[in-house]
Amino acid sequence: MTNKVVSSASGKIQPHKHCRVCFKPIKLSAEPRVCSDQACIDKNARDEKNQRQMRIWMFVFLGIFAFSFIGPLLLR
Repeated sequence: MTNKVVSSASGKIQPHKHCRVCFKPIKLSAEPRVCSDQACIDKNARDEKNQRQMRIWMFVFLGIFAFSFIGPLLLR
């Protein structure tokens, strides 16, 4: 897809998405939502890995926090 998202015939903006990393216009069907630049692909992969790891740690700490309240009640 070209960087021109304005249709010259109608002057309207064509439907499009933007790359999550560099914010360049990309196709609507692009999944994952990054352009074809290798740096963007690598950064998106790192970001997804970090999000997955943070989600795991969040559930671990939530479980520890919940057990600190529920554990004493169950151990009576």
